[in-house]
Amino acid sequence: MSWLSDVFSDSSAPQIVPPTATQVANYYKDVKANNPAYYETIKANDPDYIASQQAAAYAAPAAAAAAAPVSVAPTGPEVALKQLNDTLGSGFESRYLPDTLDDPFINTALTSGRSKADEFIQNMLKRGVLNESGRGNAVKALDTQTGGITSKLNALGSALISSDRANLTNLANQKRAQAQGTPVGTEFDPTPLVNEIASTGQGYAGSFGTRFNASLPPGDLYDTSGIGAASGAVTGPQNVSYDPYAVEGGQLSTGLDDQAPAVPAEKKRRTTVF
Repeated sequence: MSWLSDVFSDSSAPQIVPPTATQVANYYKDVKANNPAYYETIKANDPDYIASQQAAAYAAPAAAAAAAPVSVAPTGPEVALKQLNDTLGSGFESRYLPDTLDDPFINTALTSGRSKADEFIQNMLKRGVLNESGRGNAVKALDTQTGGITSKLNALGSALISSDRANLTNLANQKRAQAQGTPVGTEFDPTPLVNEIASTGQGYAGSFGTRFNASLPPGDLYDTSGIGAASGAVTGPQNVSYDPYAVEGGQLSTGLDDQAPAVPAEKKRRTTVF
């Protein structure tokens, strides 16, 4: 079983927490500031954007006109279901949770993990555990890991997106069943149901980064164990960059203290005055 399966089969894995009212209210502003590309795909649902478009297109009427009476035709189960599906639109799950949703979080995790591994190698070089040639070999060893790590992170992000989409589909199916329960001749307004689905989708997108980071495997992304031996570590004090005292963490003992003869304490001369 892969580490990805362990993440999603572990009952202790973080659960999805519905967004707070403040998070929902600031959702579009946060997305616009932090993920402009994603905002472009969902801005059609942003109340502020809608208002700005309406204001730009507004033209004052030449003369006041009486509002036309609103007429809502009687509906039934089939009509109500069609109204709901038409309002939702096809592929609504992907509109709220696009395939690119995990990209910035994958890039951040990958960059952070590589920086930590590079720092580890640089510290080995500073301590004299690696020579310059060994440092180059160590960097190449890290490079070979990047492809596999990226694939694992992509798989984690895709699994989370698929899980959130499935939850959104289940919620929509519940609302479809509710619409199909509309009695014949009863008016039906799909707006509240669609708004609830939209709010839930926005909540999943808003909390995605936190849940993605919490699902990362424990430990470092890059494996640096044994990298010194495999990359040309310094092998002896003949190499001028070798610092045994640093390697031993300041605890190195040469054994000279045990071999050196003890120096007798000098006796203090005493002068007696009679």
